[in-house]
Amino acid sequence: MTIQGKARFIFAAAAVLLAVFAGHGWLQEHDARLKAESLSNGQQKQLEGLKQQAAETQGALASKVAGIERERSQPSTAALVVRETSALVPSLPEAIEAREVPATLPNGPPSEEVVVPQADFKAIRDAQLTCEEDSVKLTACQALQVDAKQQIDLTEAQRDEWKSAAKGGSVWHRALGAAKWFAVGAASGAVLYAVEHHK
Repeated sequence: MTIQGKARFIFAAAAVLLAVFAGHGWLQEHDARLKAESLSNGQQKQLEGLKQQAAETQGALASKVAGIERERSQPSTAALVVRETSALVPSLPEAIEAREVPATLPNGPPSEEVVVPQADFKAIRDAQLTCEEDSVKLTACQALQVDAKQQIDLTEAQRDEWKSAAKGGSVWHRALGAAKWFAVGAASGAVLYAVEHHK
């Protein structure tokens, strides 16, 4: 085979090799882009759902807290205490009573007292323990909420990485890809240069 024939063969081989590299790189990038878009769309819907749910929960909580604060600002009376206790502990064995106590001083204003029958002690204590249990559960829920937020942040970070990969990766990744193609081109040029100088 002549030098010219060898040069043509080497050039053709280099061109085929370059086409194979380019095709393989395009396929990898295409597959990565499709996968990233699919994952990103799914994650985006999940994140939007979680954020909407969190916003609704926060809104409901704010409304309930505002209602409690309004009630807290109202004056408390014996009748109110009886009514609220009966609402909090509806299964009391005996009814709690509000009584008016005569004034201890002449012409003094009467006072009020709440009478709790002994039969109600256990029911009231059980209600208190239930409140403590609910408080413990609430603390656990708040901790889980923090964990859920961290998971959302992590998912958003992963989604951003996939988006970056779909666009060709980071700046360094794209630079390395460009350097690879530059090396292939330089090698092809070197082969042609060597062939031309052997003519």
